Amino acid sequence: MSSKVLKQRVQAHDRLLLQAEGVGQLLDEQLLAAIARGDLSHVEAAARRHDARLSELTEDLRIYQAELHAQADELQASQVRTEAMVQRFAALFAGMPVACVIVTFNGRLLECNGLASSLLNLPQRTASATFLHRLVDSADYQDRVRPALHEAQARNSSALEGVGFFGDGGRRFTGDLFISRLPAAAEESPEDDLGQYLCAVIDRTEHLQDLQALAASEVALRRSEAFLAESARLARVGGWELTLRPYVLRWSTQLRQMLELPADNTATLEATLARCAPYDRKLLAGAVARAELGQPFEIELDMVSATGRPLRVLAVGSAELSEQRVVRVLGAFQDITSQHQVRRQLGELTERLAIANEAGGIGVWDWNLVEGTLDFDPRLCEMLGPPGASNVTLVQALAPHLMPDEAAHLEAALHLALTCLDPLNVELRRPDHGGVERWLHVTGRAHADPHGKVLRVIGCAWDSSPEHEALRLLAAKEAAETANLAKSAFLSRMSHELRTPLNAVLGFAQLMRLEAEAGDLVMKPHRVTLIESAARHLLELVNEVLDVSRIESGHVEVRLLPLDLRHSLAEALPMVQGQAERLGVALDAGACEGEPCMVLGDRLRLREVLINLVSNAVKYNVPGGRVECRIERVDGGVELSVTDTGVGMSEAQQAELFQPFNRVGAEKSGIEGSGMGLFVSRRFVELMGGQVRLVSTPQQGTTVTVRLQPAPAG
Repeated sequence: MSSKVLKQRVQAHDRLLLQAEGVGQLLDEQLLAAIARGDLSHVEAAARRHDARLSELTEDLRIYQAELHAQADELQASQVRTEAMVQRFAALFAGMPVACVIVTFNGRLLECNGLASSLLNLPQRTASATFLHRLVDSADYQDRVRPALHEAQARNSSALEGVGFFGDGGRRFTGDLFISRLPAAAEESPEDDLGQYLCAVIDRTEHLQDLQALAASEVALRRSEAFLAESARLARVGGWELTLRPYVLRWSTQLRQMLELPADNTATLEATLARCAPYDRKLLAGAVARAELGQPFEIELDMVSATGRPLRVLAVGSAELSEQRVVRVLGAFQDITSQHQVRRQLGELTERLAIANEAGGIGVWDWNLVEGTLDFDPRLCEMLGPPGASNVTLVQALAPHLMPDEAAHLEAALHLALTCLDPLNVELRRPDHGGVERWLHVTGRAHADPHGKVLRVIGCAWDSSPEHEALRLLAAKEAAETANLAKSAFLSRMSHELRTPLNAVLGFAQLMRLEAEAGDLVMKPHRVTLIESAARHLLELVNEVLDVSRIESGHVEVRLLPLDLRHSLAEALPMVQGQAERLGVALDAGACEGEPCMVLGDRLRLREVLINLVSNAVKYNVPGGRVECRIERVDGGVELSVTDTGVGMSEAQQAELFQPFNRVGAEKSGIEGSGMGLFVSRRFVELMGGQVRLVSTPQQGTTVTVRLQPAPAG
């Protein structure tokens, strides 16, 4: 029963009571009037009417009383039902699987369930006022939530998606908002005249993240499919699938492209077998039949594309089982035409290389640094024997077959190959066999990964003894030819140098003989002097030739004694002082002064060297020139430098120095000389353990430096 019906019943009850009071008052008035008139019949009639009316009112009251009792029972039952409904609503509100809040039309929060309390960081009941706009993004509240409340007021419900909320700890999340208007309550306050609203909030953060993840997965899947398709295209791989129930074959797009099959060509096993070479069709058919029984296969086939292009194909396939039964066969064809051609060419090259190695006596070795193994091919094993243990290094394997000092040579060359990736190319001396030299030529190259780490070294080795013997014979031939040419040149120069003084002697002798025959012989001193000078020059030439002969034959004896280089220079300078004065060249004798500078040398040979060097510096100088001698200790040795200010020499002239009787063009200058001085001087210095070097600049002068060993202290 509603409150309106109950109010109508109460008003009817009040009207009955007023009627009852009115009946008694009317009876009293009628009785008093009748008695006053003395009209007893009228009194009796009024009493009967009063009793009838009273009986009627009593009956109405009795009926109304019964109705009131029924209504009271009904009201009590309704109250019980209402309380039960309130309890069920409270339980339903608290136990709803979504966050729910009850708000007024102006957004004031009245109540929230547990999920809303945790999601929106709200107390379930609070004395302070909390408003919905503090929980929602301000823009969303004004633009969307307020209009939604108006819609719920008019239509009892409204729904929003993608509303921004502020949750626990200030966390911002996106959710859906569902608004429902609650039925009006009897005890509503004036604030609730516009109704109360149940707001359900669903956090869509995870859902949106799942959607984003799903979208990203879809994009990644598409990329993966595109990548696999591109990879299959680049790898020239096409797939196929054969389902057994129903018996249907499917070709991939890549397989159609590889076999150049049109799109309308139906995929069947017969069509696939038709693309095989006739001699390979039975092979593929048998492999597929075995795969239908659960046996995988991997075979190579010759196939032909739809346009007639020959292909070499690697075919693989395997069965897919379901409940111990084969439900389909999956397979792929890979175009290995280029690889097959490369394998065939590689096989031919390998065969030719093996034949060439066998013909040339070349052995191959392979040192795997990752696995620590060393392998010799049969040819190298035949040449040197097996490497022994497989975990030895190349140096350890070859060292027993080499001379003792060659292992270090090999190790140094191998170190460069491993650290700098330089090619390995080394000649190694082996122990002699039967008095014959033996050599081993080893070559190789290191192979490294992209980071520079050497993974293996592969190379070859062969007996290079015949090559060395051929080189030795060639060198001996060239040396003999050179010696023959040098001999011819030496004889030519000697004949020229000897003929000059001999012609002078013979010429003056003939003059003297002719004058004697004519009876006009008169002794002329200058002629005798010229004859004597020519004879002395001839003697010097003979002595120099004898010196060269003794030097070349190794019969020159050198006695190394401690000598004072300054004193030796002081003895040599006076020998050329007269020549220097005649040519107007100044000699600097400052190097003769100072503390003794002791060297190891032969007194006679050292004196001859010093005279030759200073004499050349004077002869090939210019008038008014200067010759300077310096003695100094350099890097543990003693050096004597003779510097002149003469005409100097070009690089071409310097290249021809130190050759017997070769004056590098000075024979045309009119300056006396035999071309033997520098050659003999250098050989004497070398016999004394020293060195001679020369630096010359045209039009500036020449410096000749002699380096000698210092004498031991004490």
